[in-house]
Formats: sequence, structure tokens, C-alpha cells
Amino acid sequence: MFRLAVRSARVQMARAPVAAAIVRAPVRFYAVAPITKEEVTSRAFEALKTVAALQESKLTLEANFQKDLGLDSLDTVEALVALEEEFDLEIPDKISDEIKTVGEAVDYIYEEERKL
Repeated sequence: MFRLAVRSARVQMARAPVAAAIVRAPVRFYAVAPITKEEVTSRAFEALKTVAALQESKLTLEANFQKDLGLDSLDTVEALVALEEEFDLEIPDKISDEIKTVGEAVDYIYEEERKL
């Protein structure tokens, strides 16, 4: 019985036109709308809320990570890592050392997203 099923499958494969197996759908490219600064800001705020239980009322673009938000250096690194994960990018160490406020982080992310 099994041999009969295998044999019939082989016969059907042999009869199938080869061109039908090669047919591929055409590749289409769609334009992606550029990300807006408001979208970057809202996504950044959502990502930052998960870090060290930041209060939403304290999150502003002018907020300094250490002075206004009360994050120590390790928490600041964790906040930047959360932003990297949210936007699927890597902030180089040299740049991350210079980022002191939420607004600076948003500006950097916005510029990097526009490059893509």
C-alpha cells in the first residue's frame, strides 16, 4: 500500500510541468511613510516608562535623566538600552555619553530613523 502511494506521488510529480514550480510572484516595493518626531516621542515615552518605574508626569523632552528623573548612571544606560530596543538601533557609546536629556535622545533617534 505504501509503495503504491509513493509510486503514484512520483508519477504525479513527473507529470507536473516544471515551469509551474518555478513561477514566482513579482517583487513589489512599497514606499514607507517617514516616521514623525511626534511618533518617536510617544514611543520613546512608552519605552522609558518601563525603566525604573518612571512617572509619566516627570517625562518631558527637557527632563534630564539624572537631575529631573532621578536616574543613576546604570539606570540611564538601561533607559538608553530600552530606547535602542524600541527603535531597533544601536546608540554608540560616544553618543550615549553625550545624551543627557530625553529630548536629546529623541532627536538622535529621529535623525537616525530618517537616515533609513
